[in-house]
Amino acid sequence: MKPYTIFVVAVALAAGGAAARADSLDINLNNESIQATYAAELRAAEFNVGALYNDDRDDWVVSMGIVASGEGQGGTRTEAGLGGKIYGASVDNQDLLALGLGGQFRVFPGNGPVGIGAYGFYAPDIVTGMDGKKFWEAGARLEFELVRRTANIYLGYRKVRAEFTNGTEATIDSGGHVGVRISF
Repeated sequence: MKPYTIFVVAVALAAGGAAARADSLDINLNNESIQATYAAELRAAEFNVGALYNDDRDDWVVSMGIVASGEGQGGTRTEAGLGGKIYGASVDNQDLLALGLGGQFRVFPGNGPVGIGAYGFYAPDIVTGMDGKKFWEAGARLEFELVRRTANIYLGYRKVRAEFTNGTEATIDSGGHVGVRISF
């Protein structure tokens, strides 16, 4: 199956869930990669499904996760969560499945339109299989809300890495990107 087909199928599956109870669609890109993530609220948690494709290396990652999340109280809007993601990836003609644990947060100082956010998920050897040994992803972003709690644009940086049982390591994606997050 071609990587573009995998990416389109993952995004279509994510969008298909929008009829149930939609929350947000986040799409970001740079010259070599594109990532799309659909997230829906499930009580006090966020369910998400996403796909990342890197054209430069012809690598891809799909993920599905659930993060228990909530908002802080006070003058600064804070959103944070902890949870896990199941990853499937094809990297350098090697495949992996992994269960990553981690978290994410977003902070909008003074409840204003400018915010920062970060996330990180890590899967050690015990929960990484097939050709994989370890897997992790981390990222950060600077956001600007064009429409409060509805439409954001952002500049971000992410790094996604895998280690394999044959001793090789690969960076699936690393670098800056621009993105749009639409909540509905």
